[in-house]
Amino acid sequence: MARKKTVDRNASPSAYGWCFQVGAGISLMLDYVRDFSHLKMEGVSDDIEITLGEGKKLYAQAKSVTQIGYQRTAARNLTDAIKVLSEDAHNGDAVKLVYITNIANPLSSSMPSVFQYGHSYEFSVLPTDAKKKIREKGDKKFPTDKFELQIINFFGDGENKFQSIKEKIKEFLHEAIGDTSYSKPLLNDWFKTFMLNASDKPDKEKKLDLSKKDIVYPVIAIIINYPISDVEFGKVSDYDNYLEIEKEFRKTIYENTCDYEFIANVLGDFLDKRNNATDKANYKYEFTKNEWHNYENEFISIGDTDKRQALIKLLILTIIAHNSTFNRIKKAVNL
Repeated sequence: MARKKTVDRNASPSAYGWCFQVGAGISLMLDYVRDFSHLKMEGVSDDIEITLGEGKKLYAQAKSVTQIGYQRTAARNLTDAIKVLSEDAHNGDAVKLVYITNIANPLSSSMPSVFQYGHSYEFSVLPTDAKKKIREKGDKKFPTDKFELQIINFFGDGENKFQSIKEKIKEFLHEAIGDTSYSKPLLNDWFKTFMLNASDKPDKEKKLDLSKKDIVYPVIAIIINYPISDVEFGKVSDYDNYLEIEKEFRKTIYENTCDYEFIANVLGDFLDKRNNATDKANYKYEFTKNEWHNYENEFISIGDTDKRQALIKLLILTIIAHNSTFNRIKKAVNL
């Protein structure tokens, strides 16, 4: 068995910058949650690349400081960001060029600022002097109509710096399923997913490349972290120790309730057969009891036949019970 990777919790500036980039990536991803299909990040260049419909791209530069009010690097960060965004614009597929930062006044090293945390600014609404500065730092063909400035509050120790990102996740969950209570575990799960996918690279070379499915299915996993109740389980299985199955196969339950193909196979078969059922409301129990063996080959490594049957039934009924939640999430993200 491969050794589990550990999350990089290094507090160095480069690690902090990657944490900010992850937070910025989540924030931008949620802005385009229905339209995006892919999310890429490259730590060496502070790049965030989000693929949208018809192969169009959102390119973003993420620059951060560790202390609120620190302005010394603002001008240099702006110059570096616009330079890279200008290069991105040359690809011909950009629909949005974003500079996302936690610097209070990202367009100048002087502190006074008209900008506010938690806001985004199109080029057209920027002050005249700011527009001039951006034009000067970009090349002659820099498409200012695609430029956007975003300022997010990202300061503090530990998870505190992700507070504004968590609020954005709450908005997404409220719109998707009407329940914001999963915001903290979802943030933790996304952060772990992003960090583990990049933890085999040095800080300055971290890279991340995830599809929408890679990012969305942890949402489903978090929501069904606790499967069906023991009462529901008793309606389909004679196995007398529900907690034993739930505890012993926690990892298997998690993996399979996040497996798009397994979910699709179970729900497709269930919905097809339910069309001919007399009691459609309770058919999930009949289906689970009668059809569980169709999925047995996928769990043949579990030697104990009673446990294997109990686990499969638990998985099937859990997936069916949460079908409406799956559909709401899939609809919300256009998956």
